[in-house]
Amino acid sequence: MREFEMIYRDEVSSKAVTIYRYLRDRQGKHENCFPSHQTIALDNKCSVSTVKRAIDELVKKGYVVKENRRRKNGGKTNNVYICK
Repeated sequence: MREFEMIYRDEVSSKAVTIYRYLRDRQGKHENCFPSHQTIALDNKCSVSTVKRAIDELVKKGYVVKENRRRKNGGKTNNVYICK
């Protein structure tokens, strides 16, 4: 089966597919990535709210796992995304 065939056949919005492909492209050797919503939006020429909706859709459909990260001082930092 081709790499993206499952997501193409599923009822996933075109923007979510675009964001999924972007995250897959950014994965490192540990199969995760942590770009900011702002970076994803700029690179894909869309709004931050569109990125958030697309990621939420991917999480609900099971294509992406989102993990919140914190700095040592307790402040928030970028989420980690793991693509399935």
